[in-house]
Amino acid sequence: MDAKDKYYNRAYMVEGTAARQLQVVPDYEREQEQVTRPRVTEAPRRAPKLSHGIDFISMTLLVAAMAITLYLCYNYLQVQGNIVQLKRDVAVLDQELTTLLNENDALEEGLNGQIDWDVVYQTAVKEFGMVYPNNNEVVTYESTRNGHVIQYKDIPE
Repeated sequence: MDAKDKYYNRAYMVEGTAARQLQVVPDYEREQEQVTRPRVTEAPRRAPKLSHGIDFISMTLLVAAMAITLYLCYNYLQVQGNIVQLKRDVAVLDQELTTLLNENDALEEGLNGQIDWDVVYQTAVKEFGMVYPNNNEVVTYESTRNGHVIQYKDIPE
């Protein structure tokens, strides 16, 4: 370390357990300073001038924000009302569908009870020459979800 570093280290070093008070002014010097100096009274400070109201630009922005908010609230309520109405319509149509399905099932049961299956079999065999297929003639397939089958080749005879 050179002499310069030692000087700076000593200037900022504190010895002992308590820090020293720098430039302590005795009380009698303070009293003399107060006596010799003339008292300077400050002029009373005026309160800052308060504006009464807001300027035109702020008022315009405030009115525009309120108008946009009201417009969005009105549109939200309209959309909410439409959703409620559509839910009611769906409920009515669902109830109507259930009623029609029940009527359809009842009519189908009534029709199936009136059909004489022996007459249908005799007509198919005698008039149209239909026969039951042999075991090697039956081809099974799994149906697809879209309800139709795509035929890639001709069916062999």
